[in-house]
Amino acid sequence: MKKFSGEGTEALYREHAGKPVIELELKSLLQLFDSFDPAPFREKDLDPDAEEYIYNAVDEFPLKKPLEIMIHLPSAEVSAEIETDLKEAIKNHFSYKKLLTEIELKRLLYQGRRNLIIALTFLFVCLLVIRLLSAFEESLVNTLFSEGLLIIGWVAMWEPVHIFLYGWWPIVHRRNIYEKIVHMDVYIRTAPPAEERASGYSFTLKKSSE
Repeated sequence: MKKFSGEGTEALYREHAGKPVIELELKSLLQLFDSFDPAPFREKDLDPDAEEYIYNAVDEFPLKKPLEIMIHLPSAEVSAEIETDLKEAIKNHFSYKKLLTEIELKRLLYQGRRNLIIALTFLFVCLLVIRLLSAFEESLVNTLFSEGLLIIGWVAMWEPVHIFLYGWWPIVHRRNIYEKIVHMDVYIRTAPPAEERASGYSFTLKKSSE
């Protein structure tokens, strides 16, 4: 697996119809899918390495940049029917991944709202106790207890604040990447000539096609 910096990313990929192409070279169509998944062809999960490569490659480009996926197969496995089924399989896989991220986001935001209510209530109680303590004669114990309650009350706010400021956007970013992949054009071609293969970056699965 290879990860490139954003600088010069487009130069690492060949173009087709003016769009950078994310390429995968396979010895067999079965290499693209998880061999342990018993689901029908169009509903199979992708191989984890292939999924990670596609995701990382798409993530290298701006979200609005049009991209394509090109899968190179032996000529014996290339047909219009295979191309249709493969497009559907990739779309189904990343649609499901997108659905999972949406569920994850909803759960996170629900947790954030719940924790915010709890934290605000706890902070209110802490401030109320501090106000009550201020009515008593000032002492070292009184001061330590008041300061401790104030610190603990604000610390309790950290988790919901973290969720709403930082925790949600990586999930939204993942969801947007999956959404983009779902709508990307997918093509199948026979293995490219050596000179074409040398001019762009592609991913080759190493596992066997058993």
